Amino acid sequence: MTRPATRAEGRRAASDEVPFDTSGSTGAARRWFRLPRQMEREVELIGTHLVGPVDQVITYAPPQHLFGALFGHWLPRMAAVPVHRAWTDPLAPLSVPSGARVLIVCVPMAWNLLHRGWSALEGARSVVALHSAAAPPPAAHRLVRRAGPLLRAWELLGSTETGGIAHRPVAPEGSGAAPWQALPDVTLMRDRGAPMGHTQELVVRSPRLARPEGGTRPPARWATGDLVEFTGDRSFRLVGRSSSLIKVNGVKVHLTRVEEQLRARLPHADCVALPLTGDPLAGEGYVVFWSGRRSGVDEADIRAALRDFPGPSRLVGLAAVPRTAGGKPDRAALLATLPPCSPSPT
Repeated sequence: MTRPATRAEGRRAASDEVPFDTSGSTGAARRWFRLPRQMEREVELIGTHLVGPVDQVITYAPPQHLFGALFGHWLPRMAAVPVHRAWTDPLAPLSVPSGARVLIVCVPMAWNLLHRGWSALEGARSVVALHSAAAPPPAAHRLVRRAGPLLRAWELLGSTETGGIAHRPVAPEGSGAAPWQALPDVTLMRDRGAPMGHTQELVVRSPRLARPEGGTRPPARWATGDLVEFTGDRSFRLVGRSSSLIKVNGVKVHLTRVEEQLRARLPHADCVALPLTGDPLAGEGYVVFWSGRRSGVDEADIRAALRDFPGPSRLVGLAAVPRTAGGKPDRAALLATLPPCSPSPT
C-alpha cells in the first residue's frame, strides 16, 4: 500500500518528481520518488498493451496509491476523458453513456459493487478492468465469466518501488490462472543455470524503478521478495513471498499457493493464509482466516480444499476479511482476531 508524502515532510523532492511512501507492510516505511515521464510511460505502456482507447474512467482506487494515481488521475488527464471517482462514494450508482469504452480501476471491494451495478455497464461498447494491490476476490472471477466478452480484466503485478512488472488476465470462475507476462520494458534477472521448476527470487530491471529518498538515482535492479518459477524467458508463476515460505514438519509450504488453491476450490470464500510461529506440534505452521458461511462454506470445506498441503494449525472464521484502503488483507487486524490458544491437555 502507498500513500502520498506531503512536501512539507522531510527533505523536499525535486519539483518535477512525484513522491509516494510505502506503508511498511512489506518492509520498513520509506519514501520513493517517480518522475512524470515514468508515470506517463507506464500509462502509455499498459494503455497500449492492455486497455486500448478509453472514453470514460471509473476508479475505485484512491489516488494516494500509485495504482490509483496512474490510472485514476494520470490516464484520464493524458487521454482527456472524464473520470468518475467511485472511491469517494462506492455505493453511488454508475452512469455510463451508451457505446462508451470504459476503463474500471479496481481494488478488491469493487468487484461485488460491479456485480450489483453491472446493468449500468451493459450498454457500453467495451469494458476493461485493471486490478492491482491484492489478489482478485472470488467476485472478480465470477463477473469475468458472467460478463465476457464485453468485460476484459487484467491483473497487474508491481509495487511502489518498481511500478508495473507483469500482467495476466483475470481468469473466469472455474479456470486456472495463467502465468504472469513481463511488461515490455522490464528485464527479468533469471538464474539461467537453475533447473526447470527451480524457485528463485524475482529480481527486475526497469526504466521505471523509483528513486529512494536519500539516493541520487533509482537502483540498477530491484529484488522484489517474490518467489517465482519461470515458465519461459519472460513469463513466470508466483510461488509466494520469501516471508511466506514456511516449513511444517519439515515440508515446505508456500502460503501463496495455499491461497490460490483455496480460491480455485472454494470460489465463494474469501481466504487469507498467514504464518503462525510456535505451533505446539509442528513448530511452524499457518493460520487460515476465512469468510464464506453465507455461501455454505464451513471448516470441513477449508480442510478438504487443502488436502494436498500440511493442514493449517488454526482456522478462524470471520464475517468479512478486513482489508486496508488499498485492498490488501490487513495483517494486523487479522492477527488481532486470533483467539488465544487452548492450553494443552495434561
